[in-house]
Amino acid sequence: MLMTSAAKSGAHSVVRRMAAKILGDYPPPTLSHAQELLQELAAAQSAAAGDEWAAFSAAISSALQKQGADRFLRLPPIAKTVHSRQRSLAPRYLSYLLRSAHFTPALQKALTESPVGQPLVNPYYPWSSPLLVQHGYHVVRLLEATDLDLARVRLVTDFGGGYGSFCRLLRNLGYRQRYLICDLPVMCALQRFYLRNVFPSGADEQPPQNVQWLSGDIQATLRRESAQASPALFVATWSLSESPLAVRKEVAPVLPGYAYVLCAYQRTFGVYDNREYFTALAESLPQFEWQHAECPVYPNNFYLIGRNRAAG
Repeated sequence: MLMTSAAKSGAHSVVRRMAAKILGDYPPPTLSHAQELLQELAAAQSAAAGDEWAAFSAAISSALQKQGADRFLRLPPIAKTVHSRQRSLAPRYLSYLLRSAHFTPALQKALTESPVGQPLVNPYYPWSSPLLVQHGYHVVRLLEATDLDLARVRLVTDFGGGYGSFCRLLRNLGYRQRYLICDLPVMCALQRFYLRNVFPSGADEQPPQNVQWLSGDIQATLRRESAQASPALFVATWSLSESPLAVRKEVAPVLPGYAYVLCAYQRTFGVYDNREYFTALAESLPQFEWQHAECPVYPNNFYLIGRNRAAG
């Protein structure tokens, strides 16, 4: 009996998941600086006492103490948030990339995963992970919408840097200029831990020297940083859209100092109508040429990508 198209698709999906499970069952490398990570998480938990980030710090610390740090990307608190499987999205992102002229050999090479943290394997692109392919998609969308040349960029501001994966991707693409990550202390701790294991610098294996972190005084610092380094790129993928209004009000006034802006967001978050917010944000910054549209891969999620005319 001939298999129906649906049955074939289902069988192929099962085979891919089995292959990913087999490929993903590899021994992770032993990571350094786990004790320092635990100390930073304890400090972050204390600083955030009483809010959800204190609970998140505590959950990560508990998982690390019970299961170790070598496979930290598989630990439930992280796998459920910043290193998800994206089962239904993974093939769609890859399909888009394969059709784009901007999916160059250099970008394909840059999407090769590091084994640090035992990342998940993308069954559709086995030498990468679902999240890293998504980050490649971010880059392609930015290149399609603007004239950005990464070799000319002098500052990248990564607002909400996950565990450091997007920073890693740009470094794989050759970026060595200033990289500023704005995030909460618990996430900064994870990012430092990850990046110093992937790109150890110096005898004490610090993160790359061009990477710096910011957890407070956002507006003044970003205004100063973007004024000193041009052209600059501002990236906020599902981070500004999950920030309280007070934080958004700090960020919006500094965006004119950037040559390029890349935001991704979900339609709503909590009480916020993000579609309304980002539409108003674009209208308040007429010096930018904006592309604002729903993501064809991820329904009910949107990209706002801009090029500042004043940046030349």
